[in-house]
Amino acid sequence: MIITRGQTRRLMLMSQGLALILVALWSVSPRAAELPYDVVKHKQIRVMISSDAKNEADDDFAVAHALMSPTLKVTGLIASHYARTAPLLKRSGADSMMESYRELQRLTQVMGKTAVPVYHGATGPLEGKPALSEGARQLIVEAQKDDPQPLFVLVLGALTDVAAALQADPTIAKKMTVIWIGGMPYPKGGWEYNLYNDPQAANRVFQSSVALWQVPHNVYMSVRVSLAELATRVKPQGKVGEYLWQQLIDFNREISMTLKDVPWPKSEVWVLGDNPSVALLLDDHEYQYTLRDGPRINDDLSYGQQQSPRQIRVYHAVDTRFTLEDFYAKLALLSGQKGANAR
Repeated sequence: MIITRGQTRRLMLMSQGLALILVALWSVSPRAAELPYDVVKHKQIRVMISSDAKNEADDDFAVAHALMSPTLKVTGLIASHYARTAPLLKRSGADSMMESYRELQRLTQVMGKTAVPVYHGATGPLEGKPALSEGARQLIVEAQKDDPQPLFVLVLGALTDVAAALQADPTIAKKMTVIWIGGMPYPKGGWEYNLYNDPQAANRVFQSSVALWQVPHNVYMSVRVSLAELATRVKPQGKVGEYLWQQLIDFNREISMTLKDVPWPKSEVWVLGDNPSVALLLDDHEYQYTLRDGPRINDDLSYGQQQSPRQIRVYHAVDTRFTLEDFYAKLALLSGQKGANAR
């Protein structure tokens, strides 16, 4: 068979076209964006996340971890304020919620998760009977749904929007569980970042009947990572890994230059202190918590005694290996990297 020059050209064009089609099919293939296992529907849980995402740099890691976990059906993100601590970072407290809102929008866009709605939270701490934020209203709607999947609310900052929702509709207390990253160790308590941003809201939640799991400062600070570790385990993992890495490096550099007389952050160390909230939904670490009376928050942020206390779950440890490795593995798998190459 003799192939003419014209036929050769047509064959080459057909081959090139087929190659382009295969590349296009591969790029949109769901296999490139799926984990190699499924989670049965009855083991999934509904999750809403309240995050002060722009207060520093670790929230994005926890939100990304949640969005990558098929057990967690994330139904919404609430942008939380950090109005009282923003001035300590030489930033505007009035703009803090909107900064968190924009950051959560950026993160969901980078991750291709724009179908997950981002809601505006309160712009500052509770004062009297506040107007309900968009996020607090949506929390009430989600809690009131007739859904067999349990609802968990992860609070990575101030408890403002959860407290406001409970105040507006106390019946939702029995329909959800709150996991709060915040507060100092027991029995003393004291100043802690997330608590300081709204101690009145914390008191409202402690006084309510909502199921509460508290991850205090001594526990969440144990999830320590080095920048070198993140450079090898996070940065190479596609656009999501690059985004998480870069926003942390940018903040680390900026705040180190702004707070020159403060020993935080350390030069080569960070803490992914919000990620335990996700890890506890995958495995609740049943041997690493105690049940104790919910405290009253005193004016100096120390713990006092409630008149009619109820019990809450307080963690004294989390499995940092499990927490970090699950995050790293999901990030590598969803970016198309093999686990061995991610190290």
